[in-house]
Amino acid sequence: MKKIKQNRFIFYLFSFTAIINFIVFTLDPESIRYLVISIIFFLNACLYFINSRKAESYYWKRWRKIRERGRWYYSAGYGMLIIGVSFSFILSMVIRNNYMLIILLSLIGGLIWGLLMWMINERGYKSLSC
Repeated sequence: MKKIKQNRFIFYLFSFTAIINFIVFTLDPESIRYLVISIIFFLNACLYFINSRKAESYYWKRWRKIRERGRWYYSAGYGMLIIGVSFSFILSMVIRNNYMLIILLSLIGGLIWGLLMWMINERGYKSLSC
């Protein structure tokens, strides 16, 4: 199996596993480990998504434009606003208490996600550029 097809298969597998674990968490909110497992598999899916991109794909052309704005713009914009707000919305529907803590932790987690994805994207971009 080619590397790109294999990475896509692993991406779909990780995404599916993340969704299943999140559904199990919503059915049994006392079991927080399913949420943690879901987040781990989501991050792995993001990693394999990035690694499955071809050198001259739209993804890397778009990344060239994104990286010009800088690490903190990406981490705040994509991480905190898109991922953080999305997770806080989803978690507030599931957990139903401590809304401020959920929002705060989701925004911090989104910022960390943005920084991690920045590093992974930069590593992938530089390895394709060289």
